[in-house]
Amino acid sequence: MFAKLSKDLAKKGRSSSVIIVGGGIIGTMHAWLALEAGHEVTHIERDILPRSASVRNFGLVWVSGREAGKELDLAIRARELWGDIGSRAEIGFRANGSLTIATNEEEWAILQEAIEMPDAKKRGFELLTRDHVHSLEPVLAGDYFGALRCTLDAAVEPPFLLAGLRREMAKNSKYTWVPGCEIVKYKVRESGHSVKSSDGQKFSADRIVFVPGSEHKGFLADYFEGAPIRRVRLQMGATVPLAQRLSHSIADGDSLRYYPAFKNLSLHTLPSQSEVATALKMQLLLVQRADGSCTIGDTHEYDEPFDHELAEAPYEHLRSVITKIFGVEAPQIERRWDGVYSQSTSKDIYFRKEIEPGAVIVTGGGGRGNSLAPAIAEETIRSWQK
Repeated sequence: MFAKLSKDLAKKGRSSSVIIVGGGIIGTMHAWLALEAGHEVTHIERDILPRSASVRNFGLVWVSGREAGKELDLAIRARELWGDIGSRAEIGFRANGSLTIATNEEEWAILQEAIEMPDAKKRGFELLTRDHVHSLEPVLAGDYFGALRCTLDAAVEPPFLLAGLRREMAKNSKYTWVPGCEIVKYKVRESGHSVKSSDGQKFSADRIVFVPGSEHKGFLADYFEGAPIRRVRLQMGATVPLAQRLSHSIADGDSLRYYPAFKNLSLHTLPSQSEVATALKMQLLLVQRADGSCTIGDTHEYDEPFDHELAEAPYEHLRSVITKIFGVEAPQIERRWDGVYSQSTSKDIYFRKEIEPGAVIVTGGGGRGNSLAPAIAEETIRSWQK
């Protein structure tokens, strides 16, 4: 599928030079797809190694919670692309699926509604009893009613995802990686687009894609003025390694409140969340890493300025939920961190703005940026054919 896409893009679009400013996952996917389409790519990142949301997340490719319609279609397309990319680059891709666990009767009733959704089959939904879940995941031996399984959900490994993609791209002589280079100025001329870095380096190309992540200031600030976009802060953590292996990613019933796929179900019947979960719009997401540790989270804060300190109460809440599902005391949290991502606040799935012909800003993927990144980049590359 991916190879077919690349030939199609290369055939319909004129090969050109492209600058991608931004080394996170959305920027890197733009570089990957532009390269596959035959373009010469200069890929610029301000940090020596990316340090922002793309390496501070779960590594989830999450189809199950996407809103019906365009967002779900984009997620399914992205999932197809992730599968092909994962077969070619060392990024820890695995089609592990997910389990959304119901720990009370009300959540279980909503999962039974979810399996009857018109697009349930399209999402790869299956309703599993507690015994079935336990047979698949013996470590989940706690007090719960059952789970909604999504066979389309998948995961990658954030610690080496971006490096793995760049290693594969570096095999192509048309790819140039420029780390530690902060772009501070942009100009457009008849001959094309040019940018200048803080240390005086200049780069020119036929096209340019700015992928600034949560950085809405700096030389691009004017283009964000009045834009339907915001920054979101979340807290996450990593447990000590588990002796057992989990074959699925895990979500709790609070994720039903958060993901738009379930917005038309009987959410009003759900019992109240705890005080901290309500205040921080929490859900449990848990995915086991290659080293056996589990990445857990998360919280959602929307009002800036964000606190510079990590609050302990959310981690205590997450451990209590894990304990209930696992049936034993939750593993200790070994590391804690926060992250900030950019989120579209309009009906658009993400923020895209053409600032000049051949120059575009792409960001605002929100908590779905990792999941949708390949399909977002594909939309950019396809727009060059018009």
